Amino acid sequence: MSLYRSRHVAARFAPTLFRLFVRLYVRPRVEGIEHIPREGAFIIAANHTSHADTAVIYSVLPREARERFVAAAAQDYFFQGGVMQFLSRILFNAIPVARDRRGGQDPLRHAARALREGYVLLLYPEGTRSKTGEIGPFRSGVGRLIAEFPGTPVIPTYVGGTNRVMPKGKVVPRPYRVTVRFGEPLYLKAHPKLRATWQTAADEVRDAIIQLSGMDVAHNLNPVSEQDS
Repeated sequence: MSLYRSRHVAARFAPTLFRLFVRLYVRPRVEGIEHIPREGAFIIAANHTSHADTAVIYSVLPREARERFVAAAAQDYFFQGGVMQFLSRILFNAIPVARDRRGGQDPLRHAARALREGYVLLLYPEGTRSKTGEIGPFRSGVGRLIAEFPGTPVIPTYVGGTNRVMPKGKVVPRPYRVTVRFGEPLYLKAHPKLRATWQTAADEVRDAIIQLSGMDVAHNLNPVSEQDS
């Protein structure tokens, strides 16, 4: 499995050192780790409040999952060259997801191929970081992947405290204990040609994450696009 794994020499040791740093720095409390499949492709769908989310989720996964892990990341933010792209590739095997359809290409083509190749795919279906800490509306992209890959488990995941570690707009992390809760695998259904079913499936994933968080389900949230990042 080498399609999306970084081939840079730093990828041989940097993820391990980074994982140890994260675990010591934010001391994550982990619940539901038994729900993580030990083999095969699956989707980790998580809420998103901070750039620290990916680091924390990656750091607590079992070795079998880390070895085939890829993180969907916003193409317009993480794939413009420079240090951000370099680090996201060597640490998390980041793959680009476009937040719009400019250029005419399928924004989820790399996410779909990763699942087809047996990777563990991390998605943030909100499409952007929450400014308030509340879980926002989910875009339908995760539902489209559910339709395209029937039987693929979705692991609803709640991450709490990362907005204190690295709030939106900040680049220097602060030590603050975080929580990661993995829910039971969801086996949802959606029709490949019916977009309404994509959104229904996405909303079911969102509801599961809200239950993990202990928050009240917000009403009247109207997602507008299928892309995730």
